[in-house]
Amino acid sequence: MNKVALKKREDETYKQYHIPGCHNYMRRPKNSVYLNPSNSLEHELAKARVCYELQKEKKKFITEAVENATGLRRDVVCLDDGEIFEIETTIARAKRFIGQPVNIVAVGWDLNDPKWVKLQGEKNGS
Repeated sequence: MNKVALKKREDETYKQYHIPGCHNYMRRPKNSVYLNPSNSLEHELAKARVCYELQKEKKKFITEAVENATGLRRDVVCLDDGEIFEIETTIARAKRFIGQPVNIVAVGWDLNDPKWVKLQGEKNGS
């Protein structure tokens, strides 16, 4: 993708999100990690790790932003490709993303757990 098309896609994705508790025209700064004290330390460290990896790939992102269309708060959104990352500390909370285009980042639970393997099958439509 050329630079102009990439910038256009980045801007379109950026306009789909706003700051929690504010109007749709107020946006989060790009490439800034915002912490939510309601989340656990493990959750916040995982969010910082995801942002670090995106920054290393020279991608732009926003954190703790609300999606205009759904009103859902997203942990990390990659502006370059529109990928959404949700950090989850339990399998039960991860289940809410079945059938959605969301990348679940597992924190503090075993990825070989039969419940997680089953959830992955449901998420992928198997």
